[in-house]
Amino acid sequence: MLDSRDRQLIHELKSVCADGYSFYEMTGRKAGSSDVRMLFRELALVREEVVNDINKRFSGVKSAQTCNTELARTVRAIYSSIAGKCIKNVDKECLDDLELMENRALEIFKINVRKIRDRRISSFLAGHLASIQLSQDRLHRLKNDRQGQPRQARSR
Repeated sequence: MLDSRDRQLIHELKSVCADGYSFYEMTGRKAGSSDVRMLFRELALVREEVVNDINKRFSGVKSAQTCNTELARTVRAIYSSIAGKCIKNVDKECLDDLELMENRALEIFKINVRKIRDRRISSFLAGHLASIQLSQDRLHRLKNDRQGQPRQARSR
């Protein structure tokens, strides 16, 4: 049985991933570059997998209620801001903002997962955090690859 702190952490992770899924799905469809579209699709799918797995594993966390922790509200606001700025073009500034925010959120989740007493739950969540980390590493590589390209080549 989950204690209230663990339940809150799982709910927060699920909520942030659900918001991330929606953001990356929507923004990815609007991206002009196929490499950005593919990456955003991957980022969306990783987050969707977390949400689906939490729903299967923790029946008490299935509620559709949005999480209103400071982290969840901050991530939601940043997704909204970036979606507004990147409506026509996902540029380096958008990717920088996304990378910074996603890395900060992931670090907070890692710290909280280490505090969970139930080893099975912390292992389960750590596996998902590793998947998120891998997708964020790809975001970092894409951003750096695009940074090295001449402006003309990126606009195709």
